[in-house]
Amino acid sequence: MFFWPGYKGIVCYGYLSFLVTALVFAFILDLFLIVNFYWTDQITVAQRNIILLCLVVIWFILSSFSHFRLRQFELISAGMHEDKFKEALIHYLRGNWYEVEMFIMPRLKYNPNDVETLLLQATLYRHTERYSEALQILDKLLLLNGSNKWFAEIETEKILIREKLKAIKDE
Repeated sequence: MFFWPGYKGIVCYGYLSFLVTALVFAFILDLFLIVNFYWTDQITVAQRNIILLCLVVIWFILSSFSHFRLRQFELISAGMHEDKFKEALIHYLRGNWYEVEMFIMPRLKYNPNDVETLLLQATLYRHTERYSEALQILDKLLLLNGSNKWFAEIETEKILIREKLKAIKDE
């Protein structure tokens, strides 16, 4: 399925243009299969080979179109999400917790395993006294690839949350 034109764009991002590309290729492939297996006495071997060559060329064209279109979408969305993350950091440093959450939630919807954004979300939850949610996120962070470079920060957040919870229990 990975060699199907438009497949990744449909599954990962749900873009309509990739669905159209996949449906066009499916229609052309079905047409080839019907001609090749149902009307076998109507075409010669040379005609079948020409049709097969055309099918391969169409597959290559549609796959290239899908690939370049997907790269275009990924570059645009990566730039947008990077700007949003920087804005979220600015609001975090200012202590605007609601705005931080407003900026990081769409980023997490786009990439739920973004280590830096999850760490920011955990610290946000600590500041807004949502300790159990913060601990869940920190535990999830330890399981993700790329979290090893943030190990010290994750452990520091856990320590700070445990101290807050202990202070609440002691009161």
